[in-house]
Amino acid sequence: MTPRRRWALISIAAVGTALAALVVSEDKQVAEVAAPVERAPNAPAKPAAAPPEPISTQLPVRAPIGRQRGDPFAARSWAPPQQPQQQQAEAPKPPPNPYKFAGTVHHDGQRKVFLLLADRVIEAKEGDRLAHGYKVQSVTADAVTLVYEQMPDQPVTIATVFSDPAPAPAAGSTAPPPAK
Repeated sequence: MTPRRRWALISIAAVGTALAALVVSEDKQVAEVAAPVERAPNAPAKPAAAPPEPISTQLPVRAPIGRQRGDPFAARSWAPPQQPQQQQAEAPKPPPNPYKFAGTVHHDGQRKVFLLLADRVIEAKEGDRLAHGYKVQSVTADAVTLVYEQMPDQPVTIATVFSDPAPAPAAGSTAPPPAK
């Protein structure tokens, strides 16, 4: 070993020893402050500290685990357990029909049907696309048939409650003769 290396090791050892002595002296100072002061001969005696309790060598008592819930040696799988299948899933249904029959109008020899949606009146013509995903499939004298576009196989029928009125007599005609 070279002299330079030897002096480096001695220096490190000296610094470590000084540091250890400094830490130990601080611990002694704390111990001296915490140590009881000698009492005067006439001073009342302080009660002696209670002796430390003996260390128990007994293990703590534990509650039983309970019944076993399965075979501990059964094969394990990472797949989640299968849920029992519910009865046949119900076929999807279109949302509730928001439209109501409002009335009909005869104008220029054509009959027009109107539907009510909340506070709006909408004319229903065959093939029209309506709000909320509905389409007018057909318009007849008895009913308006709507189809929810995502489920075209389930039509919704709105009955036209108001029947077509009898044609009004032409102006200037006479009343029918009274029945006998």
